[in-house]
Parts: sequence; C-alpha cells; structure tokens
Amino acid sequence: MHADLPGSLRLHADITVSVIAPDGSVRASCTGPNVTCTSGLTAFAAALVWSGIEDQAANLGVTSPAYLAPLYGALGSGTGTAQAADTALFSELGRQTVGAGAASPATSSIAALCTWLFYFPPPPSPWTITEAGVFAGANAAAGSGTMLDHYMLATPVPVSSPDTALLQVSLSVTG
Repeated sequence: MHADLPGSLRLHADITVSVIAPDGSVRASCTGPNVTCTSGLTAFAAALVWSGIEDQAANLGVTSPAYLAPLYGALGSGTGTAQAADTALFSELGRQTVGAGAASPATSSIAALCTWLFYFPPPPSPWTITEAGVFAGANAAAGSGTMLDHYMLATPVPVSSPDTALLQVSLSVTG
C-alpha cells in the first residue's frame, strides 16, 4: 500500500517471509505489499520530527523523544483483511527484535530504501505463517508497541524445526 504524506512524499513497503533450511536454502517464501497502519504513519512522522530536532529539542520545549526502537517483527497465523486501522496481528505466533537494518540512497530514478531484517529461531511446534507485522516501541509481549505495517501473505508459509524464519521489511521513500 502507498501512503501519501505531506509534500508528495510516498512511503511504500514490501514484506517478505522466508523459511530457511539448516543448509541455507530457502524452503518457502512469500513477498507482497503491506498495509501501512495509521498508527504507524503517526510513529514514522514523530520519529522523523524527533530526528530533525533532537539537538535543539530542549530549546524548543520538546521533552518527549519519539523513536521507533525497540523495533519488533511479528509473525502470525490469523485470517482476515489487513486494514489501516489495525493495531495488532489477528493471531500472533511470535516476535523478535530487529536483527539488521540498512539504507540505500535515492537516485533520480530509484527510491531511497530502508530495510529491516528479523530472525526467528526454529519454532517449538510447527507454524503456518499467514500474516506478519512490524511494531515500534514494542517489547517481547504479543501485541505490544505501535503497529507500523500489517501484511497478509498471499500463500501461507509453513515452518517447523530445524528450519528458521526470516521477516524482511523494505520501505521505499519517493518524492
């Protein structure tokens, strides 16, 4: 889903859920565009403002910092339709803190890209992943934090031990 922001800035996210075998091969994967949640847009805007004023915040009378961290990715087994108003997965299986992040610069023809990666160890029992999401200001408890994005997989992805799961979120920003 594209989200129009002031000044014609556009935010688009794709989410990939992959199951990785112990030998490093990909057993299953599903990628698609997600729904950027309304609360997520608010969190992105607040973090961007704080990033720009942090060194002058005290002079400006701003006393509450706004960060996306701690950032968690979550996988779920719920059914339904992702909506901008969503605040939680339909049925969360587990969540992990962000394990990697990178940014690539924009060019005149390529959008800037921000990518986050979340690693899930082998689950204690088999999972069938049907949804994924990213949560800002979260902790390990299911449903905690501000939901940034919600993705319903087009094809369920099964994962069981000894396989692991990876959640990759790629945000492109264009003007």
